[in-house]
Amino acid sequence: MKPVPYRTEEEADWVKEYVLLPLILDLMERDLRLISSDASPFKLPELYTDVLRKLQARITRELAQIRQQMRQHGIKVYEQHRTRAGLEAKYLCRGYQYEFSMLWGFAKAEIDRRVIFYLEEVAFK
Repeated sequence: MKPVPYRTEEEADWVKEYVLLPLILDLMERDLRLISSDASPFKLPELYTDVLRKLQARITRELAQIRQQMRQHGIKVYEQHRTRAGLEAKYLCRGYQYEFSMLWGFAKAEIDRRVIFYLEEVAFK
């Protein structure tokens, strides 16, 4: 009888990205609303809006790729929660149950790191 392979580190990273990337998209959408409001202090709102829209498109493409990889590897997130402490998710990987959790401090640091990465990518392309 062949043993069922456990979840790999790469697969665990996909779940983390699957949970974090929608948060980044939410933050960008909130910022777009603020920039577009009448009370916006920005002198070049079109510039900032354009950059955020490009970032959203980039992140949406990446999220679609992650979802595809997860489907191909039999990974399904079936429960997600935002708690006072942080993020929590439960998921199946090839029939085995796993949990993902991240404290808000770590989530914020990871989101900041990713946004800087995306900004550098968009700004220098």
